[in-house]
Amino acid sequence: MKAIRIHGYGPPEAMKLEEVPDPVAGRGEILIAVEAAGVNPADFKFRNGSLAAYFPKEMPFTPGMDVAGRVVALGEGVSRFAVGDRVFGMLPLGEKGGYVERAVGLAQWFAPIPDGIDMVTAAGLPCPASTAIQQIEDDLDVRAGQRVLVTGATGACGMVACYAAKRRGAHVTAGVRQKYRDQVRHADEVLILDDGTAPAAPFDAICDAVGGATATRLLASLKPGGVLSSIATDPIGDSDRTDITVRHFGVKVDADRLGQFATEMAAGKAEWIATETMPLAQAPEAHRRLEAGGVGKIVLV
Repeated sequence: MKAIRIHGYGPPEAMKLEEVPDPVAGRGEILIAVEAAGVNPADFKFRNGSLAAYFPKEMPFTPGMDVAGRVVALGEGVSRFAVGDRVFGMLPLGEKGGYVERAVGLAQWFAPIPDGIDMVTAAGLPCPASTAIQQIEDDLDVRAGQRVLVTGATGACGMVACYAAKRRGAHVTAGVRQKYRDQVRHADEVLILDDGTAPAAPFDAICDAVGGATATRLLASLKPGGVLSSIATDPIGDSDRTDITVRHFGVKVDADRLGQFATEMAAGKAEWIATETMPLAQAPEAHRRLEAGGVGKIVLV
């Protein structure tokens, strides 16, 4: 099969399309004919080595976490799926990557793709949707009536975070740049972050995907006892406040809640960001565009 592989950390050109042996489903695993693979910011951070201190990779490795396709083989003991099922899911950090024609993984990492959701949409969902839902429900434990600020609210994680917070009954403020204002969904109000000021309205929680100076500035807007949970790798500056909590959040595989969100999308309850497709061989260009910013979701097909 064909796979994108990296033999050393570096620029997008470090990724090469190569022939590798087909994987085989072991006990508890399923083998998937991948039709689409989502591209996430974490992918290029693994590729360029910026995450190497935390998640070192043995070379060569294949990037990518999110895949969608059809089951072509079942490992021993698998009853969750049948050959031919449409499935999608996230490969955990440290596992073999998703920029491949065939992927293998434990059956519990995957969920059925609901009717009404196509392969490209399904491939874009796992990492950002799982991250946002877990960040809102688990890390921040958002409750009804709380005021929650979501930064980067028109990105993949941010849009789902707004939806997840509204689903819990929170009052949601979407923090975005002025040029993205019209793309906000699932929010009660919009906060424009371009002008460099911190909003006066106090928040119980901030779900952050931006980091850096913007997140640092927003710490002043947390209520006493409030929490800022960030998925950004841009460092957040120190605050002299001792009555708030700042922490980083990392996603884990949760196929059940991922499948539930996709079902709600299929029913028209949740919206998704614009998605562009590119051939697997153009993975380097996909990384270049994602790193440059200002693009929606990119999925390799």
